[in-house]
Amino acid sequence: MDLDLAQIRAFVVTAEQRHFGRAAQALFLTQQALSKRIKKLEDALGTPLFVRTPRAVELTADGERFLPHARELVRVADAAVAAMGAEDRPLRLDLVDHRLSPMSLLRRLAVHEPDLRIDRVAGRGFANAIDPLLSGELDAAFGRVSGCGRPLPDELEHRPVRLEPLVALLAPEHPLAVQDVIRLDELRADGIWLPGLGGPAEWLSYLHELCEEFGVPIDDSGVSYDLRHTLEQTRYGKRRVTLAGADMELAPDLNLKVLPFEPSPLFPWSLVWRRGKASPALRRLLAVAGRTSREEGWCAYDPEHAWLPSGDVSLAAAARTTP
Repeated sequence: MDLDLAQIRAFVVTAEQRHFGRAAQALFLTQQALSKRIKKLEDALGTPLFVRTPRAVELTADGERFLPHARELVRVADAAVAAMGAEDRPLRLDLVDHRLSPMSLLRRLAVHEPDLRIDRVAGRGFANAIDPLLSGELDAAFGRVSGCGRPLPDELEHRPVRLEPLVALLAPEHPLAVQDVIRLDELRADGIWLPGLGGPAEWLSYLHELCEEFGVPIDDSGVSYDLRHTLEQTRYGKRRVTLAGADMELAPDLNLKVLPFEPSPLFPWSLVWRRGKASPALRRLLAVAGRTSREEGWCAYDPEHAWLPSGDVSLAAAARTTP
């Protein structure tokens, strides 16, 4: 009988958690995917391993007998991978751009996992990371999995870790700067200024859907050579409103006014990795990202006061409802 290690690992984690929701989170799986793995293992072994109760799951007698052997299989497999040098190199992680939220999130994760070594890549768009993920050139990537111009391949798994609010940036002299919040419909006349509009496909599709939803035009007039140039023009040029991610590091010396939007547009960041190819180091990254995201409320979503593209709402729902 050939046993699938991913199914064995799913069984061990579920047995330790005694809860399918928590086990799914620990493995960065959906509960449906976890249940399928357990069912396939039970079919292969020809016996039930769990008894489900309204509040938890309990091991059957066969499950109790199998558990120590399953733990040993996982331990030996992890040791074999480590012996081949998987732990000797940094994880190769695509951050899209070093100025964006993933870099901020990575710094925060380092507080909890300081020994995790990561080789950071800025591929300028999640779509550019898909093929390297499939080939093994990358171990993981941050990105918005929808709107990148191609469906996510079945070989890749993903989990939302951050719903990043977008904020308004404007000069202190701007008429709207006296407010505590900017309603999106207040920008229907002048629009949102994004000079020389460009960037990854998943970002552009997000912006177009946002602006179409609220009837806000995009003002792409003028040129900008980099983020600093855009911020300087926002501060000292024509009175305009631009936007940025709340996690971005902005130039404090420019004294720009930073205000939340109402409703708050949220940009969904997911961690993506190749199915069945998680090294011990990658599993540690996924685990600490999931745990920190939950503890620090990175995926907080109030549909009454926040907005997501229709294709991303299910990600927020999954992050919000998983125990």
